This record gives sequence, structure tokens and C-alpha cells, in this order.
Amino acid sequence: MSKKETAPTFNKHQLAQSNQFSNREKDVLSAILEEGKAYTVQQAKDQMTTFLKKEVI
Repeated sequence: MSKKETAPTFNKHQLAQSNQFSNREKDVLSAILEEGKAYTVQQAKDQMTTFLKKEVI
């Protein structure tokens, strides 16, 4: 049996303090991520990409 490895998860504040993101990206993450929810780095990047690609009306 193989163990299924899971990526570590982080809350909104931990991601906003991460050195993996630029200041601009940290601002976006602070605005779009929900309090009390945990995200992998990839989930955070995916949500940020989706948010930034939305059409501005």
C-alpha cells in the first residue's frame, strides 16, 4: 500500500506572510481568501489566477 501524500495547508495569514509571494500577490490573497479556511500553496495560486483573469466591467 502506498501512502497518499498531501500538500501542507496554510491559513490566509500564513500565506500573506510567505516569501513565496510578491507584495502585490500577498495583497490579492488577503482580499480573496476566506478566514478560517486552509489552502495549499497551489490552491492559493489558482484562486489568485482566477481572480486576476476576471473581466472588469
